[in-house]
Amino acid sequence: MSKNFDYERFYDLIAPVYGVAMRLIPVWRHYTEVVLSWLPPSGAVLEIGPGPGLLLTKLVERYSLAVGLDLSSGMLRQAQRRLRCAHLSVRLVRAEATHLPFPAGSFDGIVITFTFSAIPNGLAAMEEMARVLRAGGRLTLVDAGMPGDGNPLGTGLARLWEKFGDFMRDEAALMREAGLEVIECREFGAFNSIRLVVGRQP
Repeated sequence: MSKNFDYERFYDLIAPVYGVAMRLIPVWRHYTEVVLSWLPPSGAVLEIGPGPGLLLTKLVERYSLAVGLDLSSGMLRQAQRRLRCAHLSVRLVRAEATHLPFPAGSFDGIVITFTFSAIPNGLAAMEEMARVLRAGGRLTLVDAGMPGDGNPLGTGLARLWEKFGDFMRDEAALMREAGLEVIECREFGAFNSIRLVVGRQP
């Protein structure tokens, strides 16, 4: 999407149906939950782009502090409603990923699933995530990507994401540029069109 695209309005509009759609596509939730095994066992975690809060609910149950940050107030309302129904409390923050309103070294883990490709300035967002990670902390990212083997179906899916405005990037290279150590980078999912990248703050 272009830098002039109104992200907030778009996600506010789809917020009421987004969670329903995710529940109707179980494999999508499986893709996002791949990050769980790569996060630290305890501490404070931040999810950027939690949407309606499906993954955030699991993070709240696991960690002493879980924070959800989203640009869309509509998505944050959906997340808040879901967490209240589950009798869970969480800190929700409305802000941009390129300007995280937290001090340096605030989190032991950061999760970002199917959100990074929608951020126009990927390096700025990556540098911000690296800044708020504590030493030894982990950034776990899942997103659509261009398959490394160039298979036509996976490449077609990536091109489709691009037509919808997403940015297909080398997330591992951006993590290294932001000062993180890449400890995992692999493709999975339909035609290797999904990518998991895990970075560690030295």
